[in-house]
Amino acid sequence: MEDKTRVTVKAVKEALDFIERMWGDWDGDLHDFVANVISEDTVTQYDVQHLLDALSKGEHVHGIETLYVNKQGSKYHIKVKR
Repeated sequence: MEDKTRVTVKAVKEALDFIERMWGDWDGDLHDFVANVISEDTVTQYDVQHLLDALSKGEHVHGIETLYVNKQGSKYHIKVKR
């Protein structure tokens, strides 16, 4: 895994931890989800979108098994289930 991907996965894991602590199960779109990814500007919306695309195609990423992505066209429906 390249460094940029590793940094993105770490930022998404941190966002999932935050979402689960604050709300438990969660449901939203790409912009709602990206708003929860805090990364000191090292991770862009495009980076998160690239990871979500992979998840929507069924790729497994260790540590983010509670994140579900349904992509239809350019729209994302994202769920976090504990």
